[in-house]
Amino acid sequence: MAFVFDADVLSTFAKIKKLSLLKRLFGKSYLLIPPAVISDLASSKLPLVKDVLASKIFQHTKLSLQESNLVKNIYYQKNLGRGEVECIAVCKMRNFTLVTNDNKAIQLAENLNINVVDLETILYSLKELANKNQLKQIINDIETKDKVIIINKQDILK
Repeated sequence: MAFVFDADVLSTFAKIKKLSLLKRLFGKSYLLIPPAVISDLASSKLPLVKDVLASKIFQHTKLSLQESNLVKNIYYQKNLGRGEVECIAVCKMRNFTLVTNDNKAIQLAENLNINVVDLETILYSLKELANKNQLKQIINDIETKDKVIIINKQDILK
């Protein structure tokens, strides 16, 4: 299996210094980031976010001509960032799974029959790797360091 990561999930886990959890969670799958996501991460003012690029956990992938054309079509029609659009194009053309926490990107991906993994799905899945207290700390760190509210945290922690 292969997963294409948008910058939002990567930056969330970089800010809490838990990128290694993504590698453990996704196992031996290919973990890819397209050029626009690489650019987004490289332009971050936070050194922790730039650590994603140095981590060697994620493979950088280039866009094919067909993917580039799809990016152009989607980018001009939808109100999404270039990173999300490139992720969607790669997933659509290669039949990969999108990893994002962007609601507009999720909606478009689902409309295009692309499988999606969002932040809450990742947190539910982390129950296999972390005990309840560790998971509670991860959620707390995400909420405080990345200012993301985990709506279903009580269900996740059950």
